[in-house]
Amino acid sequence: QAIDEEMEQTGGFLSLEDLKADQAEWWEPISIDYRGYQVYTASPPATAFPSLIRLGLMHRFDVTELGHNSADYLHFFAEATKHAYWCRLAYAGDPAINPPPLDRLLSEESLQPEARRIDRNKALPFSPPGVPSNQGRNTTHFVAADRHGNIVSATQTLGNAFGSRIMPEGTGIWLNNSLYYCTFEPPGNPMDAKPGQRKLSGDCPTIIMQQGRPWAALGTPGGHTIGQTVPQMVMNLIDFNMDIQGALTAPRISFIEPDILAVEDTIPHEVIIQLKAKGHNVRTVTALGNAHGLTIAYSKNGRILKFKGGADPRGQGAAAGY
Repeated sequence: QAIDEEMEQTGGFLSLEDLKADQAEWWEPISIDYRGYQVYTASPPATAFPSLIRLGLMHRFDVTELGHNSADYLHFFAEATKHAYWCRLAYAGDPAINPPPLDRLLSEESLQPEARRIDRNKALPFSPPGVPSNQGRNTTHFVAADRHGNIVSATQTLGNAFGSRIMPEGTGIWLNNSLYYCTFEPPGNPMDAKPGQRKLSGDCPTIIMQQGRPWAALGTPGGHTIGQTVPQMVMNLIDFNMDIQGALTAPRISFIEPDILAVEDTIPHEVIIQLKAKGHNVRTVTALGNAHGLTIAYSKNGRILKFKGGADPRGQGAAAGY
């Protein structure tokens, strides 16, 4: 009722009847096998599937031989992420109306040729299939586990800082401004809200399973960079045997449409020079994301031994046990 009254006073169109009619929906998560681990993330209408495409492509390279955050490693990931970003623009959609063709996008027949297209020495230009979309700037992520090993990995967003800047009196709830992501003209932005269709979201909460048990959970805010930051942290854990804090702390990169490669300023200067030599339009940035995560260690008989949590030093989060 408070939201309904606030909408009436501010000229909004959200009504009490809309809120009554709203129903929570359960969608089965999607996953990919990455070096013997099952990596799960949110299914559409979340646009998390490109993170699995990135892992599927990187699975075809010996990333440990390339070396963590070497110029070659970051170049391969940047090129893989361009293709995944293209797939997001081309295929993101309401799962009940125009679902992304995930069986095809995550198949060997699709990933293998795309991996072969990556030129080890040259950055290829990005040609988008549609129009770019805006991205939110005020997302948060948290993970939690109980003593039995049940895990929650959750991403929530208001859109921009404080969302719509409207808090109905007495609720303590900021209302989001996800319509900000919409452009409508020209048509083709997958984030456009349409009558009778679910609004897409750009979050990528992730849980990693090992031998059928929850092993790690993580996620981050960051708009369109979310689906690029998460695979880098997954590879830090699996390929480079980092603990959760190290996996979250390690420097990152992110492709930004149309042709920018954002590189955190903690990446060595000589690596940046090599990336530029490969044709990347490098822009150094202070921070990409603000991740949180945890891992679970088990005994040989499957008993939980300990939990380990990590909080991103880029933000103001914390890891704690009770």
